[in-house]
Amino acid sequence: MLELIFITIIVLIIVGILGGLLYLGYSPIKKRLLRSGKIFNKLDKRINISYLIFLCLLVIFLVYNRDYRTSSKNRLEVSSGIKLPTEFKVLKDEYQDMLQDYCINYDIKFDNDSTVQLIKKIKGSKFYKANVNPKSILSDSVFVHIDQTKAIWFKSDKGYRFNRQDARTDYSIDLDTVTNILRYNECAD
Repeated sequence: MLELIFITIIVLIIVGILGGLLYLGYSPIKKRLLRSGKIFNKLDKRINISYLIFLCLLVIFLVYNRDYRTSSKNRLEVSSGIKLPTEFKVLKDEYQDMLQDYCINYDIKFDNDSTVQLIKKIKGSKFYKANVNPKSILSDSVFVHIDQTKAIWFKSDKGYRFNRQDARTDYSIDLDTVTNILRYNECAD
C-alpha cells in the first residue's frame, strides 16, 4: 500500500511538471486568441477545466495500469526457500488474472552446471525430505511445518518436486533433471 502511495505521488509530480510546461507553451497562444476575440472567457474556463480533467485522468491511468506484481523469479525463490542459479533461460512467464484469483506459470531451462547447483540448494533446503515416496498422495503429515509454513521438497521420478500450501494459494515446482527444465506454478482462488 505504501508503494502505491509513493508511486502515485511520483506520477502526480511528473504529470504536474509536464502538464505545467505544456500549459506555459499554450499560454501565449491563449492570450492572442482572447485578444483577437476568437475565444471568450467562458470557453477559456472550459478549456482549463478540460485540461485539468485530462491530467487527472492521465494520472489515474498511469497509476492503475502499472504492473504491481513481483517478478516470477522472486516469487519462486521466496515461496520455495531456495535461490536460483544465475544462469538460466526463461521459456515462459505467464500471469493469468481472474480478479481475486490468479495463476502464474513460469518455466525456465538450466544448463547442466546450474542444474547441479540447484539440486544442491534443494537438498540443503529446510523443506527437503529425502524419504518421501513420490507416488504417494501428499497428506498433511508429509509436509514440513516451519513458522506457519507448510511445504515440502522431495525427489520425484523425473527429478525434484516442491509443494506448498498457504491459505488460498498453492505453489508447485517440478524440476525435470533430464531436460533441465523447472516449471513453477502459483495459483490462488
